[in-house]
Amino acid sequence: MRLPIARITKPHGIKGEVRVSVLLDSPELFCRVKSAYLEDVRVKISSRKTDGGAISSIQNVMNRDDAELLRGKTLYVDRKEADLLKNGEYFVDDLVGLTLFAGEREIGKITEIYKGNRTADVIEIGGEKGVMIPYLKRLSAVVLPDEGKMIVDEKAFEEVAVYAD
Repeated sequence: MRLPIARITKPHGIKGEVRVSVLLDSPELFCRVKSAYLEDVRVKISSRKTDGGAISSIQNVMNRDDAELLRGKTLYVDRKEADLLKNGEYFVDDLVGLTLFAGEREIGKITEIYKGNRTADVIEIGGEKGVMIPYLKRLSAVVLPDEGKMIVDEKAFEEVAVYAD
């Protein structure tokens, strides 16, 4: 299974570099990746963090025309090779499908996580009522993937939760 780690948004400069929208928790995490899959081809990459994501050099992409052909493409890593996570870090695919609890109260299943560029990521939860919450430190999230759940602080949840009509 391959996990998406970044989406190429546009060329950067004339030497074949590309701007990427990082699909991981942070650009720093993405910048640790030294090789990835571009479609079905494994390529070496080198990246540096920017304010809105990262700028990457990709093997065999030598000029702006080459880089332009990559616009909209996604970079992936194999799940089994995804050793770039530190303790307490998770891939979006690890969290989608978990049941979210606010304290002991079951809210529903996590259906999507939207990446915030300059703000917090947003978790969408399906259930009796749809709800969205920003993924903030004050939620004190405890992720238990083996048990299929994420538990957040109930008081913090109620302060930030936005319910669908």
